Amino acid sequence: MRHAIVLLLAAISCFSARAGELDGHYRATLDGQPTELILRQQGGRVEGQYVENQSLRLNLKGHYDGQVLRAEISDPQSGLLLANMNATYANAMLNTRIAARDPRNGQVLEREALFKREAGTPPTPQPSSGVQDPALVGTWVHEKIINSGGASFASFNTVMTLQLNADGSVTQWSRSVGGGSDWSYDSPGKVQYSGHWRSQDGMLMVRLAGTADYQPAAHYRFSDQYLVTESNTGKMIWQRRR
Repeated sequence: MRHAIVLLLAAISCFSARAGELDGHYRATLDGQPTELILRQQGGRVEGQYVENQSLRLNLKGHYDGQVLRAEISDPQSGLLLANMNATYANAMLNTRIAARDPRNGQVLEREALFKREAGTPPTPQPSSGVQDPALVGTWVHEKIINSGGASFASFNTVMTLQLNADGSVTQWSRSVGGGSDWSYDSPGKVQYSGHWRSQDGMLMVRLAGTADYQPAAHYRFSDQYLVTESNTGKMIWQRRR
């Protein structure tokens, strides 16, 4: 049952693997025209420009889940959606499919192209400076209880504790207890990770001990007295320990 529990540490690792991965300038030839994609990635969010023949410049905004980039291309003046783009990334190349609707007859036109990133534009490193949101400072607890019904009733309880200190240090640890009619389990508290933290535009950033850069861990917000964190591994609700 412990393997089914979503850990914030796993979210840090997943975000770390793809933070800034798509940053750069990509070039291809589309319908005989030189075409460029200029991308900037922040966590899973991607923004940039679609440039055709050095004269047509359109806005691009989308989301990258580590495998597929799904984006919308729109007119920068009116905000009108002009096309949708899906792309897979590998070896500094984007294999793209662009679908645009002809405003004259409503027909959908699809084009495929392989965009290659220009040499000299590697992924942009994440900034290592930042501030701490004072509302995050404190000790937060997330508790998950799993009960099984039937004649052989059992219960398993995992308590995760996240300590965010005002000096920028962070530690997370967990403890699990469980039991049934003829068994019991009680694990000692175990540190899952430690390091330093900061906040940026609603994102909790963590620099693990022994590493050089901060990486996005999870989006966060407050709901009454609770802290809510969300990442690609799911949503977690934390209560401040008094």
